[in-house]
Amino acid sequence: MSRPTDDRLVAACHQTAMSDSAPESSPQSLSSNGVRATLLSCLFFAGFGALIPHLPTWLDATQGFTGVQISTVLTIGGLSRIVAGPLTAAWAAGQSDKRAPLFLFSFLLTAGFAALWFVQGFWPVFAIILLMDVGFWGLLPAVEAALIRLTKQGLPPYGVARGLASAAFIVGSSSVGALVGGFGPWAIWAWLLGVSIALIGAAIVMPKEPVEGNEEAGFVSRLMEGVGLLKNRRFAMLIFAAGILQATHGYFYGFGVLIWTKDQAISQAVAGNLWSVGVAVEVIFLMFLGNWSSRFASETLILVGAIACIIRWTAMAFLPPELLLWPLQVLHASTFAAVFLGAMRLVNQMMGDEKTATAQMIYMALASAPAQAFTTWAPPKTPRQ
Repeated sequence: MSRPTDDRLVAACHQTAMSDSAPESSPQSLSSNGVRATLLSCLFFAGFGALIPHLPTWLDATQGFTGVQISTVLTIGGLSRIVAGPLTAAWAAGQSDKRAPLFLFSFLLTAGFAALWFVQGFWPVFAIILLMDVGFWGLLPAVEAALIRLTKQGLPPYGVARGLASAAFIVGSSSVGALVGGFGPWAIWAWLLGVSIALIGAAIVMPKEPVEGNEEAGFVSRLMEGVGLLKNRRFAMLIFAAGILQATHGYFYGFGVLIWTKDQAISQAVAGNLWSVGVAVEVIFLMFLGNWSSRFASETLILVGAIACIIRWTAMAFLPPELLLWPLQVLHASTFAAVFLGAMRLVNQMMGDEKTATAQMIYMALASAPAQAFTTWAPPKTPRQ
């Protein structure tokens, strides 16, 4: 789902798989730093798994937001990443401790969720959620970078650690769906506040690491590092094409659960499980079929994803019965994972290892965020009560 997945993660996963075939070079001892990074990542994705599918439900049930208002919150939040992502990345690169963004964004999330208990009305809630959106998407690259970096020091290997984090996303989505059925929509808020507090604790126990980067270049130079990459026409076309396919998920991310529960009379718990199926097949594809898929051209993977998008979203537009929603969710392995993997491989082929990380930042800022934000802007009719 969209979540946030980074090609450095996929590359590291492939490197881990390759290292498994050479045990003499693989670290065999359990690394306390790797365990800490795994815990941090699992906590983050347990919150992320609750936030993405269930936030619209909370806004609808507790704040009385209309479909237009929900789409406004999600759209502006998505567009904010275009600016906030590079700004926060440039800021983090200038700090002396790699934990700085972990502390900043964990505190921001905790303060934001706590404040939501006391406020009502569209504009106050909108302002708080906008800041929290910046916090979640600012925390994501810091968490994933720490996981890649620290799992190189020993067990667990990156593939296992990333798999556990993705499983935590499923736990968050399914658990909150079940809790809402038993305790009401405020269970969504309670889960997210608890995870944010736990993230502060996880950040505290993370190892102190000095930042190593292009600090001498200054903030503006770090911020503008990747702008010149857009002069590559193939890269610009990739951003456009992959952005369109990623955009097809935006409406579903924002309103899929609401449509299932309101228009199709599916329980919140089942809706959470349906969401989890999509994440599960994505994880399986990236972790276990990534090497197998390398026999196909990157463009082929993107084309397969495009065809799957036509099938999946056309079928879902007709509000099919619950029985058909399960196989349609399995198509997420193609509509998202295949497109993502193909796009990331093309980025590496175009830019080479030295520029891949910067190119990925540009890709995610210009392809994923704005495309999904604009499609979220088209809200459904107010769900039937």
